[in-house]
Amino acid sequence: MNASGAGVPGAGQGPVAGGARDEVGRRTLHVASGLLGPLAAALGHGAAAPAFAGLVLVACGAEAARLRWPAARSALVRWAGGWFRPAEASGVSGAAILAVGYALTWWLFPGAAAERAILVTAVADPMAATVGTRFGGGRRKSWAGSAACAATAALVLLLTGLPLGVATAAAAAAAAIERAPWRGADNLLVPVGVAAVLGWLA
Repeated sequence: MNASGAGVPGAGQGPVAGGARDEVGRRTLHVASGLLGPLAAALGHGAAAPAFAGLVLVACGAEAARLRWPAARSALVRWAGGWFRPAEASGVSGAAILAVGYALTWWLFPGAAAERAILVTAVADPMAATVGTRFGGGRRKSWAGSAACAATAALVLLLTGLPLGVATAAAAAAAAIERAPWRGADNLLVPVGVAAVLGWLA
C-alpha cells in the first residue's frame, strides 16, 4: 500500500476526498486495526471467531450498499471523512478487504500466529506506504517501502517474543507479499501469509 490517492470520482458517485491529511487518517486507522489481534486473543477463539464473522458481514454489507446505491455511497463517504481513495469509488475498499483478511487469518491459523500476523499487517503496511511515498521515487511499490515493511514486521514480531530467525523469516514473507501488484491484495495476503509462516515455524 505504497501509494496515496486524491481527487473526485465521476458524477453521481459522491465525493471522495484525498490529500495528505486524508492519507494520514487512513494509515492511522490501519494501525489502529491491529488492536483486533490482541482483542481476539483476549476473547478466545470461541468468541472471536463469530465476532470476525460479524465484522465481515458488516463490511460486506456496507460495501454492497455503497456500490449499489448512490445515497448510501454519499453517506458513507461523508461519514468516513475522506478515507476512501478515488480508486475505491467503483470498487471494493481496502478496509473491507482488510476485514476479510483478518477474519481468514483468525479462522485458518492458531490464535498466537493470527494475533501476530494481524499486528504485523496493521503496522508494517502503513510504514511501507509512508517510507515508499517519501523515498520510493514515486513508484507504487518501491524497494524502500518493502525494506520498511520488513524491518517493521521483524521489530513487531521480536517484541512479541519470537526468536530472531522466525521473526526474520516471517518479516521477509510480509515484505515479499506486500509487493503484490493488485490493488488491496496486500490487505488480504499479508496477514494470511505471515500467519502461515508463523504457524509453520513458531
